[in-house]
Amino acid sequence: MCLRDPRKAFEAKLLELGKDNEAIVAISCDSASGGGLGAFFQAYPNRSVEVGISEQTAVGISAAMARQGFIPVVVAIDPFLTMRAYEQIRDDVGYMHTNVKLVASGGGLAYSTLGSTHMALEDVALMRTVPNLVVLCPGDADEVEFCLEEAIKIDGPVFIRMPRQAKEPPAKRTQRKLELGRGEVLADGGVAAALFTYGPSTAEAVEAAEILREQGVSMSVINFTTLKPLDEELIRHYASSAKKVFVLEEHAPNGGLGSAVADVLARSGISVPLKVFCVPEGAKQTGPYEALLNYYGISGSAVARRVMSVLSGD
Repeated sequence: MCLRDPRKAFEAKLLELGKDNEAIVAISCDSASGGGLGAFFQAYPNRSVEVGISEQTAVGISAAMARQGFIPVVVAIDPFLTMRAYEQIRDDVGYMHTNVKLVASGGGLAYSTLGSTHMALEDVALMRTVPNLVVLCPGDADEVEFCLEEAIKIDGPVFIRMPRQAKEPPAKRTQRKLELGRGEVLADGGVAAALFTYGPSTAEAVEAAEILREQGVSMSVINFTTLKPLDEELIRHYASSAKKVFVLEEHAPNGGLGSAVADVLARSGISVPLKVFCVPEGAKQTGPYEALLNYYGISGSAVARRVMSVLSGD
């Protein structure tokens, strides 16, 4: 199967949407070519802004343009957008409810060879705290297209954590039930275990479920492309019937989906063992992307082993 580059999918979809909607403008932080804005910049130079490596400025400009009726799409490398420009995102975009679309390129371990400065392992935690901000975390090219389409429809601030590595979608786009604010059930495996995930980790979760199935263990897999607002009803449904609940994410332990699921379970009075597979706090290891997934135990094969280990301990 030929895997599609999520950034190329974003680039083509933005160009398509920009053709039909002249209010869309693109803002780059020295990220036009690598972040999927190249085609838009070439086709619509009068609707394109390059601010250089100045993410705070980009967000401030985008908020002002949104107040004038434009739909700014800001693209920057994830940690520099979510962390360097957090104050502007919170104050100018979130609190002001401006119609800005923030696209963070390369969340999680995506820039695995460039060190901790380029890894975004706290971004979801930060963005979940911003008032009024919809948080979308696609894991493959199909989901990237879906998220961008939905983001443009929303009259308000949206954050998209765009993946860098090409992943195999769990099914054809026409066979999937992608819906804003709703989780996607990819495997309904009964009561033994339920695994909640999102983003690039979805492909790893599906692989883990397939490995476990070959070993006679059924596990439900639920993908949350939307992390805010979170589909709490679906979490409660699967957590209330599962013997064990797992969360898999390319994120630090605090503030991600694992924390969100724990919060839902606590508020709902659901008592079930919860295990979160994620990247340790303060992780600084560098290397090839797939190698780091294995190193931190969040690849498909590693997750299958870890789930089996937990279930075998009953």
